[in-house]
Amino acid sequence: MVITGRFISKNIPLVILLVAGLFLRLYKIGQTFQFDYDQEVPARAALEFFVNHKITLVGQELSFEGFFLGPLHNWIQFIPYGFCGLLPDCVPYFYILIGILTIIVLYLAVKKIFDNKTAIIASAIYAISFSAISFEIGVNSNYFLFLSSIGLLFCIYKYFSGSNKFLILGAFIAGIAVVNFNPVFIFSSLAFFLFATIRTNRNILTFAVAGLAFLTNYLPLVIFNFRHGNILWDNFLNFINQNVVAEDYLVRSVFLFKDVLIPFFSYYFFQSGTLFFSLVTLILLVLGIILLIKSKNLLYLFLPVWIIITFFGFTFYKSWIPDYYFQQTLVPLSIIIAFAIRKNFIIFLIFILSFLFINIQANVNYSTVINYKVKKDAINYVINDSKEETFNVYYDMPSQFNTGYSYLFKAYGKNPQEGGKNLYVFEFNESPDYLKLKYQMTFPGKIVYVGFDKFVKITSIKNVN
Repeated sequence: MVITGRFISKNIPLVILLVAGLFLRLYKIGQTFQFDYDQEVPARAALEFFVNHKITLVGQELSFEGFFLGPLHNWIQFIPYGFCGLLPDCVPYFYILIGILTIIVLYLAVKKIFDNKTAIIASAIYAISFSAISFEIGVNSNYFLFLSSIGLLFCIYKYFSGSNKFLILGAFIAGIAVVNFNPVFIFSSLAFFLFATIRTNRNILTFAVAGLAFLTNYLPLVIFNFRHGNILWDNFLNFINQNVVAEDYLVRSVFLFKDVLIPFFSYYFFQSGTLFFSLVTLILLVLGIILLIKSKNLLYLFLPVWIIITFFGFTFYKSWIPDYYFQQTLVPLSIIIAFAIRKNFIIFLIFILSFLFINIQANVNYSTVINYKVKKDAINYVINDSKEETFNVYYDMPSQFNTGYSYLFKAYGKNPQEGGKNLYVFEFNESPDYLKLKYQMTFPGKIVYVGFDKFVKITSIKNVN
């Protein structure tokens, strides 16, 4: 108790940030938590684990067909699904807990490596940025890239302080992220290893062990590949073949920088990727890098090197590059921006006031027409309306709104049945009068009722008793 009180008294800014971060995350949790395809995959893995006592060695399939993540992201979510009886209700709170722990870890790591002021600013950015909150409540594997990045930063710091074992630990963390969270973290891993080579008193054996620590994370995928006739290896070769076509890399790099990287960074701070905010972000980024160079601390250069290597890595990446692939660079970005504003009070004040106003407003004004709460209520609507009779469900909505329902029916133990006595049709944003007329003409002699929600319409079609 004394230790806790002493810690709080020495870290009052951190306590304030934790309270603010917790409030912003809880404020609209009922609306921000989605339950779409990315969230349904670990839910199904949890159901298989708790009900059928099966554990999968692979995670979610990636956008490149036949590529799979490792299983760790799914396994992590066994905790909240176990607590809430396989329903997703605990998941957003579990991720909020991780988010609060991330604020603490970020603050303590940056304070140790840099200074208290930089730690406060960098942690405040993560705690309050609505983009960071959205990544967290989005509940997908990319979210863990931020925490993995903190691990890499701390390990490179300890390695440059003379502790060789942290090169091995950093390599293991990098492997966890690449295999289980997003393969594009390979560029951050490359930055970590390349920067580590410039330290004096390098040890080849340490690098060899670090390489093995990185590769150890592939073991579940290797076992899965062996059991399934080299399916993962064959798909990897197909991916390589699709990425050997020559391209104008200069044009591609300009596009990535101008239309993807800087707007993504700008949106993280200001909820806007417009030219004005992109220029502000770029100026602060350049100013921060200049100040890092002037500090004459070799370790500090890891931050811009990290972003540069990741950026040029994507220049040679032939597949589509969504902006969220750069989530892996948000830790160095936040620290660089903190460096840019920490010594000039006017710049600091303008940035902080703008940042706070824009991101708090984004949080307060956030709204969505469909989320987990809507889907859960829709499931309960059907279950209650069917009154223990068999039923079937059809979904006639845009694909992004169709996901999640089938799992929730399973979790409630009320699976739709083909040829069930009652039929329910889910549609989106149609007029109730139009739907009623439509299904009365399609099913003459049956009772048709349209209800549930302003946007999600559920048409029930029943036999006349």
